[in-house]
Amino acid sequence: MIMKTQKERKTEYIEMDKEKTIVCKFGGTSMADEESVKKVEKIVKSDVSRKYIVVSAPGRSEKGEKVTDLLVDCFHEIESDGSCDRSFEKVAARFMKVAPKLEGVENVLREVKSQMEQNRGYDFCVSRGEYLSALFFAKRIGYEFADAAELVRFEKSGYDAAATESLCGKRLQGIRRAVIPGFYGADHTGKIVAFSRGGSDITGAVVAGAVNADLYENWTDVDGILNADPRIVPEARIIDRMTYGELRELSYLGASVMHPEAILPLIEKNIPLNVRNTFRPREAGTLICSRPKFKGKNTVTGIAGKKNLLVLFIHKTGLNLQKNILRKVLETLDSHKISFEHMPSSIDAVNFVIPEETFPPSEREDVIEEICRSIKPEQIRILENFSIVSAVGRNMYSSIGVAGKMSLALAEAGINIRMLIQGCREINIIAGVDGEKYETAIKALYNTFLRKSL
Repeated sequence: MIMKTQKERKTEYIEMDKEKTIVCKFGGTSMADEESVKKVEKIVKSDVSRKYIVVSAPGRSEKGEKVTDLLVDCFHEIESDGSCDRSFEKVAARFMKVAPKLEGVENVLREVKSQMEQNRGYDFCVSRGEYLSALFFAKRIGYEFADAAELVRFEKSGYDAAATESLCGKRLQGIRRAVIPGFYGADHTGKIVAFSRGGSDITGAVVAGAVNADLYENWTDVDGILNADPRIVPEARIIDRMTYGELRELSYLGASVMHPEAILPLIEKNIPLNVRNTFRPREAGTLICSRPKFKGKNTVTGIAGKKNLLVLFIHKTGLNLQKNILRKVLETLDSHKISFEHMPSSIDAVNFVIPEETFPPSEREDVIEEICRSIKPEQIRILENFSIVSAVGRNMYSSIGVAGKMSLALAEAGINIRMLIQGCREINIIAGVDGEKYETAIKALYNTFLRKSL
């Protein structure tokens, strides 16, 4: 048996030649100060294949807040006073530290402040961090600046993926190297529209799809994707390889890795994703693709979960025979803008697992009354203080004993399983537990499935 060295392991994931294209996204911590930006520049210039660079606004530094938070303050100051002299002073100070040697920085900052004070709206204000970050970094490394307002399209219904891919393809055609701000785009009138926080991930993935990249690198401040929440499991380890499906499940369950929507353009174009650490660039990180070559026999890749949930339980005899009953319940939830995570059911009952924040106490009585009027259930109640924990991996359905091990692990930890959910996709098994048992459950599952594996 030939053993590979650590250096060989770190470089075996994917080999790029000079004709290939890498799209890189650097997060807020990577752009937070001049020293960090120097590291980003070194990474970009170390491989000529890194042609399109998407950047976030400067994140929190040792001596400062996130620039996006400062820009939110600017917007509120403009609303109240008509100007943002006090708040923007902090924004300008951050960028002067990030790009102290670039010519014209003060003039650009003055112009952006003036534009913000022309009542261009919240999204325009909060997106200027990405705009300035990309503009200054493009000047620093000699790349072209490509404004996301010309690349990312929004319509009334929200983000328009098809139009965005078309715009990106046309705008970037013929541009060999560009720096692009993340987080925002524009509607057909040119009005700036922002994604939810974390939307720079979406911009990076869309650009990767539009230029048919060979690899999309997401650079952050961790060595890769961990197989559990390190705040609960301090010894959690980096996952070497995983599938897109596993990543989506872990992201959905709260693993703070990437914006869940950011993975979709990569899946569609079958573009590998490499999550890496700006501050430890020699580390290989985590490689995600459709069909990675796995080492070892581990079925479970990671442990994750969600807290602050509740269960809406509805019982009605013959529920399975009356097709319109479920539709009426869903219409009621939709009319109150209540989303649900899961909907396990039996022949006479259905459970809706709902985030507490979308179903506030002030609405619960009205919702229950509406459901009672429309379907006349024999029993309806809300179970509070609910959490879910999940083992995410491969071939769950066909691997004998996974659900049994999960149940036994929770039982031995003194945890009662209030709900068990397993679909046919073979990617996860979910258990519902009492809220106060959440962390204990995560630790129990980690100890059973991942602690002893190599």
